[in-house]
Amino acid sequence: MTKAVTLGTIATGAFIAAIAQPAYAQQPQSGAEGIQDIVVTARRTEESLQTTPIAVTALSPEALTTAKVENVVDLQRTAPGLVIGRGSAGGDGIVFVAIRGQGNLQPILANDPAVATYIDGIYIPRPSTGMTDLQDIQRLEVLRGPQGTLFGRNTTGGAINIITSDPDDQLSGTFKAEYGNYDNLGVSASVNVPLAQGLAIRVSGAINEREGYGTNPLNNRDFADNRSKFLRGKLKYDGEGWDFTLSGDWNRQSNHGQQTALWAFNPAIVPAPFQPGLTAGLLRKADWWDNTATGTSLAAGIGTLTPEAQALYGVQPFNTLEVYGFSGTLNVELGGLNLKSITGYRHSMNYGLSDTDGTAVPLLGTFAGSGSYYVSQELQLSGDITDSLSFITGAYAGKESGYEFSRSQIFGGLIRDSNADVTNKTFGLFAQAYYEITPTIRAVGGFRYTWDTRNSVLHNAQVLGRPYDVAVAGTPTGINCTVTPSEPVTPTTCNQVQNAKFNYPAWNLGIDWQAADNIFLYLATRGAAKAGGWNLRAGGLPAFSPEKVKDVEAGLKVDLFDRRVRFNTAIFHTWKDDNQAIVNSFVPGIGVTQYIQNNGKVRIWGIENEITVIPWEGMTFSANGSLQNGKYVKGSFSETQVVAGSGCTNPAGVVNGCVVDLSGLPLLQLPKRQLNISATQKLDVGGGTLAVTGAYAYVGSQHFDAVKAAEQASAATKAAYDVENALGKVPGYGIFNGRIAFKLDNPNVEVALYGRNITNKKYLLRRFPDLYRTLGIAVAYVGQPATYGVETTFKF
Repeated sequence: MTKAVTLGTIATGAFIAAIAQPAYAQQPQSGAEGIQDIVVTARRTEESLQTTPIAVTALSPEALTTAKVENVVDLQRTAPGLVIGRGSAGGDGIVFVAIRGQGNLQPILANDPAVATYIDGIYIPRPSTGMTDLQDIQRLEVLRGPQGTLFGRNTTGGAINIITSDPDDQLSGTFKAEYGNYDNLGVSASVNVPLAQGLAIRVSGAINEREGYGTNPLNNRDFADNRSKFLRGKLKYDGEGWDFTLSGDWNRQSNHGQQTALWAFNPAIVPAPFQPGLTAGLLRKADWWDNTATGTSLAAGIGTLTPEAQALYGVQPFNTLEVYGFSGTLNVELGGLNLKSITGYRHSMNYGLSDTDGTAVPLLGTFAGSGSYYVSQELQLSGDITDSLSFITGAYAGKESGYEFSRSQIFGGLIRDSNADVTNKTFGLFAQAYYEITPTIRAVGGFRYTWDTRNSVLHNAQVLGRPYDVAVAGTPTGINCTVTPSEPVTPTTCNQVQNAKFNYPAWNLGIDWQAADNIFLYLATRGAAKAGGWNLRAGGLPAFSPEKVKDVEAGLKVDLFDRRVRFNTAIFHTWKDDNQAIVNSFVPGIGVTQYIQNNGKVRIWGIENEITVIPWEGMTFSANGSLQNGKYVKGSFSETQVVAGSGCTNPAGVVNGCVVDLSGLPLLQLPKRQLNISATQKLDVGGGTLAVTGAYAYVGSQHFDAVKAAEQASAATKAAYDVENALGKVPGYGIFNGRIAFKLDNPNVEVALYGRNITNKKYLLRRFPDLYRTLGIAVAYVGQPATYGVETTFKF
C-alpha cells in the first residue's frame, strides 16, 4: 500500500473513529451548560488546552478516578497513539511506553526511553517509575510528538507530564477505602493544612495489598500480587512576588513474581529430558492466569562459591521496586519577567527474580535489577519583551549514577553475571519565542542544544561467586572475567571502561491561527533526539549514537454547539534517522549476541482524533482514536548473520557473514488502530448524584520482536526465524470497564462500584520470543483478569 493510499485510508477512517477524546479532563462540572475549559502546561507555561498548538490529552482528578487510572500503565486507555507494554525477562518493574511508534524495549541505564516522564517539572530518567502509584494528582498530560525544545532529550515520542496537587490556604482532606476481589484492600488519604499566612502543607499517602491473579499449582504460591506503600508531602510558601515549593515522595512495591507463561518451545534446541516438563507448562485457556514457575534451582558445584552467590540458588520469583525523590521549585517575579528554579533528586531501585520460561523446568532463571540516583537543576527565565513578543529561555543540567545487573541460570547450571556501573551527565541550553503577528495569528520558534557524557564500567563473569582471574573453560578470555579488561584482572576486579560524548540539537517552528472564537488551527515542525549509550551486556561493542527525529504536525481544535461538542484532531508525519535498532549478529570475540546499533531510517505517519459530546443534560460521551502506520526506508536497515559454508562477504570482514536486509520488517510497538470510548450519565437522585460510566478500550495488533533469516540459511533455520517472527506479533484486544457511583451532597461522601475487564477477556500484554532460536523458548505475559470492588470516598 502506498503512502498516499494509506493516508487516504487514515483520513477516511479518522472521521469514523472521531465520533470519537477521552477529553476526560474536559468533563463538565455538574450543572454546567457546556464542556469546561482546562489549563495545561504543555509548553512549560499555563494556557488553555484549546489554544495550545500541541496534540495533548489532559486528565483531571475526576477523570483519573472515573477511568480507574492507578499508575502510568493505565494511561493506554485514555490517549490516542499511546501504548504501554508490560512484561520483561528482567522483571516487572519496567514499563515500555511508546507514542506514535517511538518507544524502547531495552530502557536500561545506558539506553534511555523515547517518552519522557516529568513529575512537577522533574525529569524521571528510569521507566521503573512508571509502575509507581498516582496519588493526589492535580492534572496529568500526555504530550504527543517530539518535545525536545522545552522538555529536552528522550522526548522523540512525547512526554507524560504529571502535576501533583499543591498546598493551598484551605483546610481540606480526602479519605478513601477500597475492597475488591483477590482480597484487594486499599486505603488512601490526603490532607491540606494552612499553617500561616501564605504557608501551607499537603500530605498524601496510600497502602494497598492484593492477592495474586494467578496461583502455582505445584506449591500453591500466588503471583502477580501486590503490596504497595506510598507517601508524599509538599510544603508551599506564597510570598510577595515569589513562592517556593518543597516536595518529597516515596513509593515501595513488591510481589511474588510477574505473570509469565510459556507460549512455545523449540524442540530442536531444548534438551529432550526437559521437553515433557515444558509441554506440561504451556499456556492454556483453561489455566490462563496460572503457571508453574519455581525460580532458580540448586546446582552442582555451588559449594565452591561465595555465600552471597550460594544464596541465589533455590530462590522463588519475586520483585521489589522502590523509588523516592525530593524537589524544590522557586518562582520569583523580576519586574516584567519570571525566574523559575527547579531542583530535583530522584532515586530508583528495582530488583527481582524472573523464571523466564514460566515452568518447573530449570531452563532460565534471571536475577535482574538496577539502582540509580539522579540530580538535576533547571533555570527558566520567561516574560514579555513587547506586547507582541514573549519568550522562555533557560539551562538544564543532570547527573545520573547507578548500577545494573543481570544474573542468569541456564539449564540449572551455575549463575552467570553481567553487571555495570554507569554515570550519565547532560547539559542543555534552550530558548523559545512567541510572536503575535496579528491578534489571531501567532508564530513560535525554539531551539535547544544538548551535550551528553556517557561512562560505564563493565564487570562480567562466567560464574558468579568465583574470583575473576581463575581459569574458566569456554570464555573469550580463558578466565572468569569475560569482558575486554581495561586494566589487569585480579581476583576482585574485572573492569572494562567505556566513555563516550555526544551533542545534538532540538528545534520547534510553528504557526497557529484563532480562526474564530471556537476554531483553532496550527502547523508545526519539530526536532528531538534520544540519547546515545552503551550495550552493557555485550562488552567490546562501540557506543551507539543519539537517535534523531523530526516531524510535521497539523492540528485542529473546535468547540461547537455552545460548547456541547469538542473535536480535536492532529495529523503527523515523522522521520527518524540513526535509528537505535535491536539486532542479532556475530561479534568477534563474543559470538552471536543481541545488541543495539544505529541502523535504519524510519518513516511514521498517522492521525489522532479526540471528541467530547454532551448530547443531553448529565450525559458526557468521550472517545479518542488513532490510525497510524510506518516503515523502514528500503535498504537502510541490515544485520550480519554468520552462515557456515556460505562464503558470504561483508564490509566488516566477518567470515561467512551474510548481510541481511531487514528494512521490510514491521516497526515495534506501532498498532495501526486504537480506539477508546467512554460514556457517563449523571442523574440527580434525592440529596445526591448518581453517575454511571461504561468504557471500552481497544488496541490493535503490534509487534514486540521482528526478525528475518539470511537467504543462505538452512531450511530449519529459516523455519525457526519464521516462528519467532510470528510469535513477536501480539493480537489486538479490547476490554470493557465500568463504574457506578452515588455521591451525597452533604456530607461529601461517594460510594462506587467498579469493574475492570468485566467480560474476563483473556488477552496478551506482550510475547517475548527473542530467545526462541538461542534457548528455545517463547514466553507470554498475560493481561489482568476481571476485577471488581467497592470504594468509599469522603471529602471535607
